[in-house]
Amino acid sequence: MAVTRNDVARRAGVSPAVVSYVLNDGPRPVSNAARTRVLDAVKTLGYRPDGLARSLRVGRTKTIGLVVPDASNPFFAELARAIEDAAFERGYAVMVCSSADDLQRERTYIASLAERRIDGLILVSATSDQDLTDVTDLSIPVVALDRSPDEAPVSTIRADNERGAYLGTRHLVGHGFREIAFIGGPDHGVSDARHDGWRRALQEAELESSVSERAPFSFEGGFDAALAVLAREAGTSAFLVSSDIQALGLIRGLDSAGLSVPDDVGVVSIDGTIAGAYAVPPLTSIAQPIGAMGAQAVAHIIDNPAGIVHHALANELVVRHSCGCVEESE
Repeated sequence: MAVTRNDVARRAGVSPAVVSYVLNDGPRPVSNAARTRVLDAVKTLGYRPDGLARSLRVGRTKTIGLVVPDASNPFFAELARAIEDAAFERGYAVMVCSSADDLQRERTYIASLAERRIDGLILVSATSDQDLTDVTDLSIPVVALDRSPDEAPVSTIRADNERGAYLGTRHLVGHGFREIAFIGGPDHGVSDARHDGWRRALQEAELESSVSERAPFSFEGGFDAALAVLAREAGTSAFLVSSDIQALGLIRGLDSAGLSVPDDVGVVSIDGTIAGAYAVPPLTSIAQPIGAMGAQAVAHIIDNPAGIVHHALANELVVRHSCGCVEESE
């Protein structure tokens, strides 16, 4: 049988109210002697307070829900870790769900998390096209990360996708590459913005727009995209790739076609994950501000739950070797 607050009170020789005051640090003062007896009784009996009951009383569970499209993708794994770290510093726990890029599964997870009385929801949707009007009825703060447009009815925090792709393409142009292909994702919002940045950089350099290809955000997607582009434009000299996970697959695809990176083909990816740093060759990347995105999302839910904000954060060019640059460590 579970130990109750009354059991602790009897052993400590105090009232149940005094036990509550000790464990909740108020609202009334308790003598040092009584506090010691209560804490000793808690330890001896192995009493654990009912966190759910307490959360219902105070109207807060100190829990944040997080839904991501694919927890195995290094970018979303690092984003989830950044969110967990930021939440932990504020005394909050994070419940993580992976929708497997399935919109119905995503909606099911959102409803399930809301039933668990989370204090807020951080959502990376399976698609940029999702109508987020429904989540405004959850009566909890919602922050959409990465894939949601600024006109969404909830707060959004993302990287500046157009600018990031522009910077990556400009870097490849600076290496002298002229046939630069673009590998986008299957979505439209994020991938369209990155496509626009790629095209703008090519136009500024007075280069003809090269071939582009959409592919899943996966190793297999990048592998297949490499072969598809080469089948259409055998003279492709460089790739701007929309994710590190795609870029890793793409490099393998190029290798299967007898091409070496960066000796034959240059590659710049978008993400900046740790996995990219340990690729062969290490990926030159447009690093998204993963830590800042996670920290801002958590802070907004806790500190400004009623507000609606839209932030587009700057990316950083991280130069390694896949573009043809020599790494500083070399």
